[in-house]
Amino acid sequence: MKKLTIILFSGIILLACGCRKNNTSRNPYDVLLVQQKLQTMADYLMAGYKAKYPEYPGGLAVKVIYKGNSWFVTSGMGQGVTGDWRFRAASNTKLFTASAILLLYQQGKLNLDASITDLIPGTNMTYVPMDANFAVPFRERITIRQLLQNKAGVFDIVNDKIPDTVSVPVPYKGQNYLDWAKKQDSTHTFTFDELVGVDATCRLYYFEPGTSYHYSDTGWAILGKIIERVSGQRYSDFIMNEIFVPMGLVSSSMPYLGTDNTLPSPYVKGYYYDATLNIDATWSNVSPNVADGTLITTPNDLSKFIRTLLRGEGVLSAVTVNSVLLSPMVPPDTMMTYYCGIETINNLGYGHDGDKQGYSSRMAYDPELDFAVVAFTNGNNLFNGMISFGELVDGVVLESCYMAKLIVP
Repeated sequence: MKKLTIILFSGIILLACGCRKNNTSRNPYDVLLVQQKLQTMADYLMAGYKAKYPEYPGGLAVKVIYKGNSWFVTSGMGQGVTGDWRFRAASNTKLFTASAILLLYQQGKLNLDASITDLIPGTNMTYVPMDANFAVPFRERITIRQLLQNKAGVFDIVNDKIPDTVSVPVPYKGQNYLDWAKKQDSTHTFTFDELVGVDATCRLYYFEPGTSYHYSDTGWAILGKIIERVSGQRYSDFIMNEIFVPMGLVSSSMPYLGTDNTLPSPYVKGYYYDATLNIDATWSNVSPNVADGTLITTPNDLSKFIRTLLRGEGVLSAVTVNSVLLSPMVPPDTMMTYYCGIETINNLGYGHDGDKQGYSSRMAYDPELDFAVVAFTNGNNLFNGMISFGELVDGVVLESCYMAKLIVP
């Protein structure tokens, strides 16, 4: 990893030196030059990566918006791919869920610091059902804001195995619940109630609410349920009607059925690659990830979304963006601080990432420079386990964002 980083940063320096110009104005020739430099960057990164993993089946796509200009490049994805081709954006979904919650807050329909067992304003209905499925540990103390910031302590059944020490006699002890359920039926449609119900049944949690931080997809399932109960709409319908349509995101969708496992055309195929397999991973049952990772989108839509949202020109006002969305609770570490479904990224501004079978992506926006970038690869590489995966995510996807920022502004 160190060697790769040294090579990449050498490339950054060379490219930056070759493309720094007078930034006070641009002309059509500058735009063309930037396009060429971005293409060189993408080819450089992919050539270096494929030299190490020659059988890796994926490629790289990068979309940039900067002060009225936009660019899109790909490398290793074949001919004809444009910024309007779809891919799975995985956990970038969380910023859409956070935006939905904050939109309801902005409309006066929910209280961010309310417990999830409190009444929805103006109704006699609680934020979550008061039934066995939502009887998670400490539910009376879990607030909506804590869920948005991964501080609620909700156990994540999506990414963690059910401990084999749980006292209840469930058939999935010691296993990942999703894997166990899909073995029974690969097209099973998971629901918010079902997913949260596993935590409730097994009495699982990480810590008492508000006392620490732990990334939890299951916590976002609770937020999805809250959106449905407050709005009276299915989660995917609310996102479509209240975010996609108003913000002009014409090529994005949020599937929720276990049988809805394809992408609308045109799309970039996703691949899974390890020491023994090289398979098409485009088709996937993503119903366990509604509200935390089902987003299908395009580089054009995703870059437009994060730029418009953080400029206060989308469905959230500038006041809501600056005083609520970007209000941190987690002490910063050396790299980032988590806010409400969004995090700070050194030298890139604000954004999120996403990893789903077949795809890895990153979106970011720097409000000071008005610089937005989206990058994704269409292949998970586990040839050397997390080493090769990390080299892909940090050494290709994230580095392409950093290099693009050196090239463009």
